[in-house]
Amino acid sequence: MDFAGSPDERASRSVAAHTSGTTLDRRTRPSRRGVGRLEPVARKQDADFSAAAAAMADRRQADYFLRLLAQSRRLSQHRIDRYHQAIAVCESDGDAEGVANFRRMLSGEEQERQTLDGMIKKLRGRFAVK
Repeated sequence: MDFAGSPDERASRSVAAHTSGTTLDRRTRPSRRGVGRLEPVARKQDADFSAAAAAMADRRQADYFLRLLAQSRRLSQHRIDRYHQAIAVCESDGDAEGVANFRRMLSGEEQERQTLDGMIKKLRGRFAVK
């Protein structure tokens, strides 16, 4: 007696169904003729638009960071000016320890300002200001 669910029959059915299924899938797929000819034009336009959008996004980001760096530089310059004033006051009072402390802070602030100047210069060089 052969049963419809016997292991031999299941194996032969799955192989047959698999091979015939892929053959039918290939036959029933829609043809892509004609569509491929128009795609390169659409892709070129999309690429041009994407490149322009990316350039605009880069420009906006550069402008944002230039403003941020300029603000940080102004704050740094303000602190440097205040340190110079504090050093002058400490020198007039004869406070050598205060002078040394403010000069150390002044040195660190001047290094930070130089770093900010370098970053601003490089960013302006990369994205020429119009």
